[in-house]
Amino acid sequence: MHPCKRVEIVIEEAHAERLAGRLEALGVPGYTMIPRASGYGDRGKRRGDDPTGALTNCLFLVACDEATASRIVEGVQDLLGQAGGLCLVSDAQSLGH
Repeated sequence: MHPCKRVEIVIEEAHAERLAGRLEALGVPGYTMIPRASGYGDRGKRRGDDPTGALTNCLFLVACDEATASRIVEGVQDLLGQAGGLCLVSDAQSLGH
């Protein structure tokens, strides 16, 4: 196991492609996108089973080094400000292939 940063970004699913492109442009080595995330926050309820997708969020998960995490935070701040969403960064341990 080795230490890493865990970056989690929740954003409306309508903006998922835009966020994915931004992460790739920032040189993020990889990410996992979990569609249809549901929950409750300052924008009300988000349902994972909404057929229109209008009230649906998704979750992006990235395991990376500290420098990459800093680039992500700086690089998505404006997008999250426009589209809404949440970015969390925490310490983690990684065991990979």
